[in-house]
Amino acid sequence: MKKKLLISILIAFVVLMVASVLFIKLGTRAVNSKSKTPVIFTFKPGDSRGTIINKLADAGLIRNKLSAKIYVNIHRGYNLQANTYELNKSMSLKEILTKFDKGEIYDSRKTGTLTFVPGKRITTYADQIADFINKHQEENNNKITKDDVINEISDKEYVKTLINKYWFLTDEVLDSEIYYPLEGYLFPETYTFYEDATIKTIVERMLNTTSTKLEKYKEQITNSGYSVHQILSAAAIIEKEANSVDDRKKVSQVIYSRIKQGMNLGMDVTAYYAAKVEQTKDNPYMYAWNFLPSKYNTRNKNNLGLPVGPICNPSISSIDAALNPSNTNYLYFYADINTGKVYFAEDYAGFEKIQKDLGVK
Repeated sequence: MKKKLLISILIAFVVLMVASVLFIKLGTRAVNSKSKTPVIFTFKPGDSRGTIINKLADAGLIRNKLSAKIYVNIHRGYNLQANTYELNKSMSLKEILTKFDKGEIYDSRKTGTLTFVPGKRITTYADQIADFINKHQEENNNKITKDDVINEISDKEYVKTLINKYWFLTDEVLDSEIYYPLEGYLFPETYTFYEDATIKTIVERMLNTTSTKLEKYKEQITNSGYSVHQILSAAAIIEKEANSVDDRKKVSQVIYSRIKQGMNLGMDVTAYYAAKVEQTKDNPYMYAWNFLPSKYNTRNKNNLGLPVGPICNPSISSIDAALNPSNTNYLYFYADINTGKVYFAEDYAGFEKIQKDLGVK
């Protein structure tokens, strides 16, 4: 008799526990999984867990107050940071509490997007930044220009603070021969910025992205024998010379092979940059640029190795190619600006044949 009673009590206990778990689980599910309509929710410092649950119930954000109160008392590890949050009815209680715990507060400021295209120079990005700020901050009577952006982010003291902040920035960017210290370091991507963003917040957001993108290559860069600055300088050339992944890796191989053999790189794209002229289909190469003394100019026979700095802001594809050149034996290539196709040759005779076949003078 006692054994049967004990079994009955045990079964009743198990049933009660299962029922309790289901009660809590069902009661803390999302109110409406399809409702994404924002609900702005606020609780104040000093509000108890019970008060917060009551407020969530009044806002229609939880299914059951009792199950929610049991849940928050069981899971007391959540740090419920008092503030204003953007929630919705598709969120479970766990998701809501996680948002409170992380302090993901609601920000009523409006945002705008900016798309920075890979391969463009910092002067183009500066123009875009100036336009963004002028457009979204119309109440500001002091319109800024591209030059204002360039001057602010090229200020030597400011750049030094960035060097201290970002592991991939070094004193190499302070070389007096460099046109723009941050050229090559602003990662090209589509960003969302608050409309009241400043020049520095925009630039540092881009540098944060660069840091994230380069992090996985950190050990590889260290073992490459080249600095981050040199890798980005190579990647910038690759970005301007080739479009496909395969061609970029081959251009990368040509760069390192020519350096290894003591040849100057002879890249037209660096001469354009040295002359501060954009390379376009309608802008012919000037022979006189071969003699520009700029350390960017790899067409100048006196300049061996990589240019003094990046000539554009490269994509992750080109950065990857700079670290992973193809296993080929090319020493020359011709990049057709009209078609985007790149032709490779192992020797100068092969290079001359390519030019002859293409009718290049």
